[in-house]
Amino acid sequence: MNKVVLFLHGYGANGNDLIGLKDHIENDDNMILFESPNAPESCPLNYFGYQWFNLVERTPEEIYLGLKKSYKYLDEILADLIVRHNTSYEKIVLIGFSQGAMLASYFGLISKVTMGGIISLSGALPKNILEDISLLNESQKFSIFHGMSDSVVPFERSQQLHDFLILNKIQSNLILEDNCDHGISIKAIEEMKTKVNDWLS
Repeated sequence: MNKVVLFLHGYGANGNDLIGLKDHIENDDNMILFESPNAPESCPLNYFGYQWFNLVERTPEEIYLGLKKSYKYLDEILADLIVRHNTSYEKIVLIGFSQGAMLASYFGLISKVTMGGIISLSGALPKNILEDISLLNESQKFSIFHGMSDSVVPFERSQQLHDFLILNKIQSNLILEDNCDHGISIKAIEEMKTKVNDWLS
């Protein structure tokens, strides 16, 4: 059965934005397949970009509505991957950046299926969403990275997500990096590499 890494890009970007991360993941036997689709909606702020959901006001309420809608998009993408690549949810690792990280985390928390793992890079769920979730997938594994100088998504959200996961006895690893803005650092790439090869071994 094939192993798959699915990248979920950030707001206004496209599938090409993250696919280069595959070069940092050990795959000598070519047993891991990589997918990095465009989000389904065109981004009004970037002609060449896409969005998983609209971000106009950037309020927690807008994010929550957007996640509920984009959950369906991701569910369809995963179902298609499983058929095309002869795989299962347990053999798929989700790696999301910024808006893609929000979607990956939300899916991992509320879905009835268990992914191989969820890696959240510079994006996390607002507190109001965490407080509203009633049914949790307690078997899901998370790895969370956030730069403490992030000027786009406050790093405190990743801290809150990690604390929430630990409180609910869900496996989570958190890395907060000093002097790192909204991006993917070498430390984040090393953690991603370690987790993917561990989870898909």
